[in-house]
Amino acid sequence: MHIADIFSKEKGLREKARLIRAEPDTVFPVLSAKLKLTWRCNLRCELCSIWQKPAERGLSHDDLQPELVEQIISALHERGLRKVHFSGGEVLLLKSFPRLVAFARGLDLQVNLTTNGTLLDKDLARFLVEQRVHAVTVSIDSGEEAQHDKMRGMKGAWKLAWRGIENLRERAGKKGRGPTLAVNTIVTRQNVPSLDALFGLLKERGIARWRLLPVDTPLKKPRPTEAQWRELRRRFETDWQPLLSRLPIDWTSDRSAALAGKGKYAGEFYQDTVCFSPWFNLFIDADGMTYPCCMGKGSLPAYGNVLETPLPELLAGRRRREICYSMASGHLFPICKCCDDFLEENLAFGELMPKEERS
Repeated sequence: MHIADIFSKEKGLREKARLIRAEPDTVFPVLSAKLKLTWRCNLRCELCSIWQKPAERGLSHDDLQPELVEQIISALHERGLRKVHFSGGEVLLLKSFPRLVAFARGLDLQVNLTTNGTLLDKDLARFLVEQRVHAVTVSIDSGEEAQHDKMRGMKGAWKLAWRGIENLRERAGKKGRGPTLAVNTIVTRQNVPSLDALFGLLKERGIARWRLLPVDTPLKKPRPTEAQWRELRRRFETDWQPLLSRLPIDWTSDRSAALAGKGKYAGEFYQDTVCFSPWFNLFIDADGMTYPCCMGKGSLPAYGNVLETPLPELLAGRRRREICYSMASGHLFPICKCCDDFLEENLAFGELMPKEERS
C-alpha cells in the first residue's frame, strides 16, 4: 500500500488530508495497522528484548487473543482500514495465526507479515499462497551464516530461514502467484561489511524487496558510524538500488549521516514536515497498549489499552486527540528524531499541504 498512489487516485482522501493540519479533528481513515500478536519467540536475538517482555513485566499472558484481534480488525475495517501487518515475537508460533489471516483476507484487506522464517514449513507456505497474502518479510541480518546465527541467538537459524524462504518460493512457483518475498536486515556497525554478500544472495535467490532497518538502541557501539552511513548511502544509490524498497534514514540534509551515527535516523526531516501517523496508522502491542506507531511504544503516551477499553473509544479519546493536536502544530516528541519509519508516507502527506503549512 503506497500512500502517494492512493492520493493520486482518490480525490476525497486528498482533500481530507489537506484539512488535517488546520483541523486536527478531521476524521481520516486508519489505512494501516500493525498488530504485534505475541511476545513469544523461538529465537533470542541479541538486539531484541521482545522475547523477554512477559518475564520483565510480570505478565500473565504472551498473546493477543484471537477474538480480540478480530474485533480490532473489524472496528478498523469500518474506519477504512486497507492493510494489516502481523508481527511478534514470532507470529508463526501462534495456532490462531491462520485463523487471523483468513479473517483479514475475508474482509479483503491487504495482509503483510514479518517472520524470522525458521518455522515457515511447506504447509504454512501453501496456506499463505492460497490466502493471497500480499507480502511476507523474513529477517536476515547478514551475508554470513555465523554472524546471522549469532545475532539471532540460535545456531542453525540462517539455514532454517532460507529453507522457509525456499518453501514459499517453491509453492508460489507452482501456483504461478504468491506473496511478495521481502527481507528485513537490522543494520549495525558490525554487520555493515557483510551487506554486499547479502545483496548478492538476495538477488540470486529471487527476493523482490530488501529493507534495511537501522538498529534501534540507545547504545553507541551497535550503531553504524557516520562514515559507514556515508558509504551505505553510496551503495543505496548505485549497486543496491534494484532491491531497496525504501531508504533506511532521511537523506534531505548534509548532516543526515552524522545524525544517523547518533541514532537520529529521521535527520532533519521533521523540520520541514510533520508526522501524520496518528491519522493514518495504528500500532497495538501484545499487551493491548495502543499507539500511533511502533516507534512510539513506551515513548509516546499510549491511547490506552484495548484489553480495557474498546478500540473506537480509544480512537475518539483524549490522549489520541492530544497527540494529533501536538503533531499537527509541528510539536513532535523526542523519539520522533530516532524514527526511520513513515518518511515516504509523511512526504506524500506534506506535499498535499498548502505551502505555508508545510513547516
